[in-house]
Amino acid sequence: MLIKIVLGFFLIALAETFNGIFRVKVLSKKLGIKKAKLLSFLLGGSIVLILNLILVPWIEPKSMMDAFSIGFTWMSLMLAYDIFVGKVLFRLSWEKTLEDFNIFKGNLLSFGLLLIVFLPIIVLLVKN
Repeated sequence: MLIKIVLGFFLIALAETFNGIFRVKVLSKKLGIKKAKLLSFLLGGSIVLILNLILVPWIEPKSMMDAFSIGFTWMSLMLAYDIFVGKVLFRLSWEKTLEDFNIFKGNLLSFGLLLIVFLPIIVLLVKN
């Protein structure tokens, strides 16, 4: 199950990376930053939902705790990945890196991480 969870994370990370690039390169220029962040959150949430509908049955969690473990693992890996990208690839300060998680500045990444945690549970409930 762990290998499938990690493979699922790579798919989610790849999809969310393209979503972020699309937000910065296209949406922000056309809609402005605030609207681009909202639309990107909705698009990213839809992408994660679709991936969950495919990945969760494939991973085959046997219980709610398994489903929570999947979501918690994905969220933890995404958190580490987001911080890695900010700090290492973009060489941002800690303040700027962590700003992406600040909902009071209009950033919705924290809500996206919560969505990642709970979607496997929701999918398991709906599929059963």
